[in-house]
Amino acid sequence: MSEQPKLTVDNYGTFAEEYDNYFNDQLPFRNNLIKLNSWIDYFVFDRSANSKVIIGKDNWLFYDNKDDGDPIGCYQGNNLYTEAELQEIAENCVKQRNFLAERNIEFIIFIAPNKERIYSEDMPDRFGTPADNYKVLQIVNYLKEKTDLRVVYPYEELMSVKEYLDDNIYYKTDTHWNQIGGYVGAAALLKELGINMPSIEDDRIHITKINNRAGDLASMLHLLKELTFADFDYQVDGDETHNVQNLEEDFNTVFRYAADNADTRKLYVRRDSFSTAMAPYIGSQFNESYFRYSNTYSYEDFAEQHPDVYVYETVERLAYTLKDFSIQ
Repeated sequence: MSEQPKLTVDNYGTFAEEYDNYFNDQLPFRNNLIKLNSWIDYFVFDRSANSKVIIGKDNWLFYDNKDDGDPIGCYQGNNLYTEAELQEIAENCVKQRNFLAERNIEFIIFIAPNKERIYSEDMPDRFGTPADNYKVLQIVNYLKEKTDLRVVYPYEELMSVKEYLDDNIYYKTDTHWNQIGGYVGAAALLKELGINMPSIEDDRIHITKINNRAGDLASMLHLLKELTFADFDYQVDGDETHNVQNLEEDFNTVFRYAADNADTRKLYVRRDSFSTAMAPYIGSQFNESYFRYSNTYSYEDFAEQHPDVYVYETVERLAYTLKDFSIQ
């Protein structure tokens, strides 16, 4: 919250604005009034009090932020890449792969699909149907056709599971997938690494609905408690966990796991928030696995781990980072 400003010769030009911010922050019952306004907008007028949150059908919420990967632009197939831009992305990815290959390290690109495309039927009708051609599909197809890079984009796997299950695989009130979606994403990545996990349809897999919850989009509407009824956490059991142990868990830095009698390759994942739901399943399949949050990534950290496998994980709306990310 803003502190009360003092008028000086240095801030006389901005003092009025600073005091206005201070007054608004100190307004009695400010948070209550914001919550009440958002509650009325949502439950009475069926509209969003935050321009970055889209209210969909049946309490589904979606993300709209042009400055954070533009998920709606991705959905509608806007601003497609040129051939030159795709070539630039491919060249950088190959360059990073070659750097790792010289050190006998495998390289995998993993892209988590945007929620808007997976649950397009719950988007407001004004946004239309999802585009057949869109930016991340351009990237995936180009890399697979023009290079020998290993790319995992589990859109088809997620859609297949979505048709099979009655439970949701993404959160209604959050930008992310839930534990079911995380399991499907983890299984797709592990398959690329030669490790087969039981499919969701397998009799060994049990899905348990644990508790109600609300996510980041509900928080952006100041309705965390009010929308808790709409969402659930799940637990997926039945795969071989190799007595996995969670050695470290800090969202902003590192997830670290150790397992017994699992794959002997050491795994390093340069991740975003979508790895949160995947990490326990992936971590159970390697004797050592290390998940570093991209915002705190450094080459020194990577070099210190001496991994055998390097995974660059990102969500669809941020796949443009493939153009200029660097191992070093």
